[in-house]
Amino acid sequence: MILQKKLTSLAKWARKAAVVVVAVLSFSAMPAMAEDPIRIGAVTSITGPASYLGEPEKNALELMVEQVNQEGGVLGRPLELVLYDDATNPERARTMMQRLLTRDRVSAVIGGSITPSSLAMETLASRHGVPQITMAGARILTEPVKEWLFSVTESDVMSASVIYEHMKSEGINRIALLSSSAGFGRAARETFLDEAGKYNVEVVMDETYAKGDSDMTAQLTRIRGNADVQAIINLDAGNQPAIVVRNYVALGIDAPMYTSHSMAAPEFPSLAGQAAEGVRMNAPIMLVAEQLPQSSTEYKMGVAFRELYRERYGHVPNTFAGYGHDALLLLVDAIRRAESSDPVAIRDSLEQTRDLVGLTSTLTFAPNNHGGVFEQSSSRMVEIRDGGFVLID
Repeated sequence: MILQKKLTSLAKWARKAAVVVVAVLSFSAMPAMAEDPIRIGAVTSITGPASYLGEPEKNALELMVEQVNQEGGVLGRPLELVLYDDATNPERARTMMQRLLTRDRVSAVIGGSITPSSLAMETLASRHGVPQITMAGARILTEPVKEWLFSVTESDVMSASVIYEHMKSEGINRIALLSSSAGFGRAARETFLDEAGKYNVEVVMDETYAKGDSDMTAQLTRIRGNADVQAIINLDAGNQPAIVVRNYVALGIDAPMYTSHSMAAPEFPSLAGQAAEGVRMNAPIMLVAEQLPQSSTEYKMGVAFRELYRERYGHVPNTFAGYGHDALLLLVDAIRRAESSDPVAIRDSLEQTRDLVGLTSTLTFAPNNHGGVFEQSSSRMVEIRDGGFVLID
């Protein structure tokens, strides 16, 4: 009862949006539900190196499905979530996707948590004609547009824009990139290299490391030896950025350390410990909602969700719980507008989404835009201080 009262309160704030949208954890009460459920598939990285992404995504998906069903379901039918763990393994993600599409017969799939898993799943989504909503953010996922794949997260292009704009304001224009040669790091490196010139940023060093490497001292030592480097950007997802910042601190490097929204999670300072202090990154506003003006809708929505999540799971949600929430929000909205659980109808409805207010961003799609968060980023620059995230821009 307490949970439902808080969700109702949260919905009231979301209705203040200028357009008609399905708001955070808010779904109109429906008639008594029919017996046949609408089956929704999901694949997240609940275990493995990206578990700090996949576990909160799973938690948010389960919380949202439970709430939708408490409110009467969708089209008078309950949602049934069929969720698998890919263990941060793209091949396993592909296997689980195959199972969802051929055995479980789902109407749509949410996942994966990381870029390689999402791409492995996409080939099957396309083959079977079932819409997929990814919670990963590399540009390669949505550029060029893939007919059956949609993303709810900010892309690495937008991340580069926010970081480079901040650097410009700080008088930083010569940087070193240090990135993983696999997955998100590889894709983001190409983007940051491509975008640098637009902001008059010169990449004076470009270092990489391999997936699974446990020491990046050699790369950072070379960076430390270049007097032209004014700042370092580490591009990666998973546990390795924690190693990078520990090596960085051990070497006594003075140039500030940046990373992208891929590390915008409370787990990152926990993994890196004291070494994370001072690291800067762009992050969705949900992560710092309590630091926004209390009169703003973003403050009220974000703080309410954080309280609900903490009440249910015993700790605050990270950004990736927000992505899980927004993915389910988007899918439910599309099904309701389509008035159908048919995969083709859902896909078409997803593509027609306009100004859907979520926890992490406002989503709009089109035939030439399956990236959702379009043109203007809603993320903000933050810095880790005392193990928490503080707005700096």
